[in-house]
Amino acid sequence: MNDPITLATTLAEQLPTADLTRLAEAAAAGAQQIRALRAGVPSNVLRHACDQILSCLDAHSGEYVAGALAAAAAMADKARGAQSVDVVWTEPYTSVTTSRLTANTVISLIGEAREEIWLVSYAARSERDIERALTAAAARNVQITLLLERNEDNSAYTYRGEAFTNVPATRLSWPANRRRTGYTSMHAKILLIDGRTALVGSANLTSAAMEANLECGILLRGGPHPAAIRAHLTALHAQGDLVRI
Repeated sequence: MNDPITLATTLAEQLPTADLTRLAEAAAAGAQQIRALRAGVPSNVLRHACDQILSCLDAHSGEYVAGALAAAAAMADKARGAQSVDVVWTEPYTSVTTSRLTANTVISLIGEAREEIWLVSYAARSERDIERALTAAAARNVQITLLLERNEDNSAYTYRGEAFTNVPATRLSWPANRRRTGYTSMHAKILLIDGRTALVGSANLTSAAMEANLECGILLRGGPHPAAIRAHLTALHAQGDLVRI
């Protein structure tokens, strides 16, 4: 990726503003300073960013690359300011008012999707209303990706059925041979819509989690975090930690 503006935009989706600023300052000083920064940071993501910037510096001036990074940092700050955050609950009720309940929120978000849905869950069942919403999304040509736990990959996961078998979707797993130990679980619960909205919380895709358990989730609209979640999941797929089944 040798175009500084494209690179800066991509890095703004992956890195905090402070890291973008460090990269901009180093780029302005030249390739030697980028190499020094790379040698001193523990983050693989930041080191990879340094490698990409070094490639950019072969074709563009340090000032130009630094300007693109600084502009991306400013835009990222602005996007964070535009982000909305809400809390989503499942039972039990209290006198504290909440406008969002888990089941209704999940169905509503799936209905909003126009490009892409990622559903990530430990436990999953083919809940009727969720399956109906996913089927309608597929009919709108929304690309659906399901990442669910499997007994084949985790013997502690006792459920052996497959959820949403009638939904056209790309199905991924985290295979046992890519896990650190035999006691590792694919335990994340994420609903990601169009790379711009994310529901992250405790609720599995089961009727109990949607309607009866005490569950809590955070709904993020806008800002850099939904895109960063998507980038992390797609990177896990690209490097072979998540595989298609």
